[in-house]
Amino acid sequence: MGAKSRSTGVVLAVLCLALVGLAQPVADAADTTPPTGTIVINSNRSATNTASVTLALTWNDGAGGSGVSRMRFSDDGSHWTAWQALAATVPHTLPSGDGHKTVRVQYLDKANNRSAVYSDYILLDTTPPTGTIIINDGAATTISQTVSLGLTWDDGAGSLVSRMRFSDNGSTWTAWILPAATRAHTLPKADLINQTVRVQYLDGAGNYSAVYNDYIKLIDAPGTETVLLPGNVPLVMKWIPGGTFLMGRYAGELDSYNYEDPQHSVTLGGFWMGKYELTKRQWVAVMGTTPWSGQSYVLADLDSPAVFVSWADAQSFLTAVNSYTSKTFRLPSEAEWEYACRAGNHVPPTRFYWGGDPSYTAIGNYAWYYDNAYNVTGQQYAHVVGGKAPNVFGLYDMSGNVWEWCEDDWHGSYTGSPTDGQAWVDSPRGSYRVLRGGGWYNNDNYCRSAVRSSNSSDLTNLDIGFRVAWTP
Repeated sequence: MGAKSRSTGVVLAVLCLALVGLAQPVADAADTTPPTGTIVINSNRSATNTASVTLALTWNDGAGGSGVSRMRFSDDGSHWTAWQALAATVPHTLPSGDGHKTVRVQYLDKANNRSAVYSDYILLDTTPPTGTIIINDGAATTISQTVSLGLTWDDGAGSLVSRMRFSDNGSTWTAWILPAATRAHTLPKADLINQTVRVQYLDGAGNYSAVYNDYIKLIDAPGTETVLLPGNVPLVMKWIPGGTFLMGRYAGELDSYNYEDPQHSVTLGGFWMGKYELTKRQWVAVMGTTPWSGQSYVLADLDSPAVFVSWADAQSFLTAVNSYTSKTFRLPSEAEWEYACRAGNHVPPTRFYWGGDPSYTAIGNYAWYYDNAYNVTGQQYAHVVGGKAPNVFGLYDMSGNVWEWCEDDWHGSYTGSPTDGQAWVDSPRGSYRVLRGGGWYNNDNYCRSAVRSSNSSDLTNLDIGFRVAWTP
């Protein structure tokens, strides 16, 4: 054993001497390069209305570095948190009090190199903005539904007002829009009632202002009279001045029918005509019933036309409303209806009260009909009255939306018809009555001023309603 050990020792000694002349491996060089990094507060938003924010963090120690191992934070640059484990996102609470807040981060690598101090800032704004609204420069009344809103806002030293929105009822609001010192606004169609318009402001930190409001009374324009039904529901009438016109289709009228013949001269006196088709709200106020309930393709909005009412039902309404108001409301005659529809556009006559429209390019501005109602998913019903442009007499929806009952019995032509604007009534009366104007269910050519149709006096349908008239 001893000899073997001595032999081994000799061999090792010789080996060590042999290795003395070989190159030896060099130890890893020291890491003296500081790491780098970034910090972003709340996805780089400029302001916040809460002190709780989220920090997004990145770091890098290069290809030859020892690797970043820790990070720490400061709100003032002198007081720091303890070093903590790395994380790509970190919740952080800003110091209290509104104003610009700077958050700093510093990184540490495994060789104890400290990075520079990196920072980002954000405005802490917890104070809501303020503002005002003034309608029509403070006027008490208006004859136009379209008013001008004067608007001011202030966010003090905050993040500045970025958006505003409007409401007529306090629950349904417009989309948020950019702030502007003036804005056109259309009041709801509730004549003779104070209209309140509300505004709310939003600042860049997400603070909502209080709701500010102003009100104005929508009153009758000249040639307008409003009758209050039970529950103070307004029924607005427009004065239709008398005159002479050519009734029926003109020679060669595009997409017309022979039962609109012959064209003939009619002279009539002035009368009052409903500004809108009679609405569900007005029907319920007088009759207390809802004949459209449970029916398909009916809009629930009470300011849409009363539908599923027959000619006979309309007569019942007229009896009831006349008893309540001591007026003499009636259905218009067919001649009155066409004269009011054309609204002076009859020398020479055109197909529509807005013109000839041979390619039906303008009709969508004036009428609800097949292309923009029945043929559009979600629009298959008679729409809220007054949603399209009126004619020169200020009457809405004379084309489209719903067919409207007239007082007259149906006749297949105008041969022998009255020339004084009176209803053409047989004795005894026939079973069919006249309908005018076309409806949301019909093609564009059925919305022409001359178009006419008929149905049984007891028929109800989803696109049939009426409007009222009276003679002073």
